Amino acid sequence: MSKRTYLLLLVALILLALQARAGDSAQRFAHTPNGAWLLQVSFPPGPEAPPPFHETLTFHAFGTVTESNTALNANSYNPALGQGCGFTGPGGALEFNCNGSDGTGSWRRTSRNTIAFTIIKFVYDGATNAHVGYLRVSSSKVTFGRDGIAQSAKDSVTEFLVGKDLESAVAIPFGGAKARGIRVH
Repeated sequence: MSKRTYLLLLVALILLALQARAGDSAQRFAHTPNGAWLLQVSFPPGPEAPPPFHETLTFHAFGTVTESNTALNANSYNPALGQGCGFTGPGGALEFNCNGSDGTGSWRRTSRNTIAFTIIKFVYDGATNAHVGYLRVSSSKVTFGRDGIAQSAKDSVTEFLVGKDLESAVAIPFGGAKARGIRVH
């Protein structure tokens, strides 16, 4: 065989190896939550249920997660109501006129395609910008695949923790939220 034939054969073997490795990598990608996700979140209907909103979640290697959403992070305080965070508004409905930071937390694998996570956000009164507490979101079961992620309302808990000290803050539960999303490529 000529040098050219050996070179072509070597290139062909390298390309086959790279293609096989890419296939393995794609398969592993389907079984990890690592990466960014865009979700639609909604609470079950009720008098204190917030409207549906969009959220990003980014799961990092070694069990950390970051979050941002269009509700608290969008300066949700309504100055027309003249009230701050967590006051009872017209008709007895809770007026959640607050601002929030991005969220940060941790996640852990519970099975091949499921994880559990907890996220904490700082919450500020929309009228005064005073730190009034935290928002804690916990999920005991999030199912994911190559391109999709989902959580049922029964598997999650959202709580407004009133107080500056996280350990002694008083929890006001909002219940669970349903979430569905796609992986950002």
